[in-house]
Amino acid sequence: MYINFWYPVCLSKELEDKPLKQKILGLEFVAFRDKEGNAHCLSNTCVHRGGSLGNGKCVPENNAISCPYHGWQYGGDGKCLTVP
Repeated sequence: MYINFWYPVCLSKELEDKPLKQKILGLEFVAFRDKEGNAHCLSNTCVHRGGSLGNGKCVPENNAISCPYHGWQYGGDGKCLTVP
């Protein structure tokens, strides 16, 4: 993947209240919106056990996405915010 380029992930209207999984140039990503409506795109893999963040849920109160397996939450910048 070319690091320093913009890549279209989805149409804005496709990104609603659920995470959206996308595969771009062979890599898995997940896009989601925070409570302000800002779009974010992260690797689709939870660092804890490799779960698919795209199968998780958006957590608007934390501006985060949650892993469906153990509930680890990640902010739009990719930092882990919560470890239950």
